[in-house]
Amino acid sequence: MVVKGPEWEMVGCFKSLLAHWSRRLKRQLAGERYYPELHYMRGPGPKTKAKMASDKSIRGS
Repeated sequence: MVVKGPEWEMVGCFKSLLAHWSRRLKRQLAGERYYPELHYMRGPGPKTKAKMASDKSIRGS
């Protein structure tokens, strides 16, 4: 078995970052408006927050 050093971990990290960037660039060139990654990072929207609040009030009673 070959032991991989820290430089190999850096290569793996760079590859995943490059894949992420290329995906984003392809989407921008294709003109897509919805980006799942950005949406996920923002957190729940107003409808989801309202639904969670109503669920909590129902469970509490």
